[in-house]
Amino acid sequence: MTGTGAALSLGAGLFGVLLAAASAAVAERLPDGLVAEAAGRGVVQAWYERPTDRYDHGVLGDAIEAGSLVVVDHGGRRYEHVLPHDRVFEDITPRLADLDGDGTNEVVTIRSDLAAGAAVAVYGLRDGNLAEIAATEPIGLANRWLSIAAIADFRGDGRPRIAVVLMPHLAGLLELLELRDGRLVRVAGPAGGYSSHAIGSRVLSLAAAVDADGDGALDLAVPDLSRRRVVLVGFADGLHSIGMHDLPARVVDRIRVERPDRLAVPLEDGKVAVIELR
Repeated sequence: MTGTGAALSLGAGLFGVLLAAASAAVAERLPDGLVAEAAGRGVVQAWYERPTDRYDHGVLGDAIEAGSLVVVDHGGRRYEHVLPHDRVFEDITPRLADLDGDGTNEVVTIRSDLAAGAAVAVYGLRDGNLAEIAATEPIGLANRWLSIAAIADFRGDGRPRIAVVLMPHLAGLLELLELRDGRLVRVAGPAGGYSSHAIGSRVLSLAAAVDADGDGALDLAVPDLSRRRVVLVGFADGLHSIGMHDLPARVVDRIRVERPDRLAVPLEDGKVAVIELR
């Protein structure tokens, strides 16, 4: 099963995906969801199905979330993981990355518990089934969401890690997660004051991965809570600020890496701010 479409850069890193409409008919796919594609072994396509309105949150602009995750492996076999009725995927399109370096792709999702809020959940193929490999604890309250800001090599060791902003419309807690021995381990943060999502937006991350200081490790360019400032955050030696840039209006769309030393930042006034890194 293949799709057609244009390649979309998700920021520099060890993974790339093609977001496309599936060519085969999918009766119950999430209406606004896309198909994530990646090369390699294991999972090569992933998308959400079984749209549901059982979680009345609407942080992504509507009340429809997904009840299942569907993947296709490199041999063309299809698998589905169906959530219980007290959970949904509060997400639009999954993300594919080889998080543990074993040569096969994992699927990174935002999964929400109706009573306890969002968590990062990672899935993969195990013993002929699509199964949960690891997950963080839910935030702890209903109607509390998180944004997966970026997945990239943030420590310069060739291993992708997950930058997450918990409650990006409230506290804005930034942390870095690593898949280790079947667990998602926090290796940096949390630090407050960041926002990688505008409430109600279909753009799930405003952030971008870029080597802001030229040290060979990718950093995160992410808005602060006001979305009127871009903060450059490094993770190579703990979570630390490399620099910040004030803006004349709020960030409204994903920050683009135009070249290694330049960012383009779409603003709500229709203009694009340019940030020269060095």
